[in-house]
Amino acid sequence: MKLLTSPARRSAAVLAGALVLGSLTACGGGTSQTAAKVDTSTLTLAIDSDSASFGYDPLRVSSAQRQFFEGLYDSLMVLKADGSAGPGLASAFEYNADNTVLTLTLKEGVTFTDGSTLDAALVKANLDRRTDPALSAYSAVAKGGAQEITSVDVVSPTKVSLTFAKAQPGFEKNLASTTGMIVGKAGVTDTATLAATPAGSGPYIIDPSTVKGNKYVMVKNSKNADTAKYPFSKVIFSIVLDPQARANALVSGQADVAMLTSNTVDFAKSKGVGVSQIGGTVNTMISFDKIGKTAPAFAQEKVRQAIQHAINRQALVDALHKGDIPAWNALPKDSAGFTTDLETRFAYNPEKAKSLLAEAGYANGFEFTIIAGAQTQTDLQAVQKDLAAVGITMNVKMAASTDEAFAAVATTPLGYSPLNWDNPVGIMYGVVLNGFTNVQKATDEQLSAATGEAAAAKDDAAKKAALTKLNTRLVESGWMIPLYEALTNQGYNTKKIKQVEFAGTNAYPLLSSYAPAS
Repeated sequence: MKLLTSPARRSAAVLAGALVLGSLTACGGGTSQTAAKVDTSTLTLAIDSDSASFGYDPLRVSSAQRQFFEGLYDSLMVLKADGSAGPGLASAFEYNADNTVLTLTLKEGVTFTDGSTLDAALVKANLDRRTDPALSAYSAVAKGGAQEITSVDVVSPTKVSLTFAKAQPGFEKNLASTTGMIVGKAGVTDTATLAATPAGSGPYIIDPSTVKGNKYVMVKNSKNADTAKYPFSKVIFSIVLDPQARANALVSGQADVAMLTSNTVDFAKSKGVGVSQIGGTVNTMISFDKIGKTAPAFAQEKVRQAIQHAINRQALVDALHKGDIPAWNALPKDSAGFTTDLETRFAYNPEKAKSLLAEAGYANGFEFTIIAGAQTQTDLQAVQKDLAAVGITMNVKMAASTDEAFAAVATTPLGYSPLNWDNPVGIMYGVVLNGFTNVQKATDEQLSAATGEAAAAKDDAAKKAALTKLNTRLVESGWMIPLYEALTNQGYNTKKIKQVEFAGTNAYPLLSSYAPAS
């Protein structure tokens, strides 16, 4: 999910596909070669979606928007360079003997942009917002969630405890993303203000020159003690939906860093820019409907398995995603749960697909509609032809509005989105089992059990076993129909920016990791 998310997804905003094309503001041109010290006045990032489409409430988005929001908000834990979780607003943490209570010790002297200060009461006020269904970041910890927090208690002004419905070892890593971001008192008291005004304690604040939906300009926050960790005085997030336009912006010097697609990497490299790559994002068709509410055929597991066999993934990659990897696994190739068995079990086999459809009672096929955006249309049209070959009519409808795209999770049986699996347990609890991809509340005992085993795993062997079960069941159940694993490509101006590095397997580099070239 980047449920997407992602956890992993990008958020529902990406699933919807942003409909407003952003433009870049030329800045600082990092293309000149001099012996002088690199200009650190401005860092411009060309990104592919509007991270603040819901406003400035970090709890309304998923981990895919972490990089943007970590400029404005601090989190209880922080993501470290190796991908592990380290102290953030919480300077220390400890679990009780059975891992059902997590106690956090808070930093002192932290001030928010609204003038409030960090204490246990504020953390409790934030986490007590988990009853709000609009807060994607809290979906897993809300009542009934697989990581349900039953109570948040103030132990002292600098200590707060979280009590879980069941054991949650390793939960602290969830607090290193948007789930752990803390909003100041004004924003918690009147959440409507967050639509236009952040209330954070992060290293940057929003500058008035920001044009919402186009470019977001951040300048250093004088109240934050850690701004020295961020070398650039100003950071600009420019929204550029078109992949070639993003690459052009990087090459021309309008952007210092840009998210590149597999189709623009070679172009960017030919112009002398640097490219850092990491896997981990699996572009996946997600079964929103597992009970047949929007399309009766999707209630049948064999129908969802038929779709797995009907799609020619290798042909899709060869034609549209040169350099990426065909995927039969829900989890990425570097995951402990990856297994080559799925490549054989669900290999491209149209005749097998037809046989499964007949066994499910759909020998003559069936028809359904999927909602597409500008970034997904071409892929879906390719899949459309594969499905037609086995008797399934998939109508590809372009979203007329963001409202229609967001509503697709409840009105259509199948969606298509990139999912980043850096935190599989978090993605499962926050996106797949309890999040926006399962609004009909379908259940699968094997998925729930495997997710619980992964959350409770105390060593690498146990984790591998649990994640393999999880991965296998996601595919055989057809809850996930993976198509290809995309390499995340961060292009950067080598004359201004050091080689971009990723935090462990996370597809989104830490904002603090962008450093000036020496």
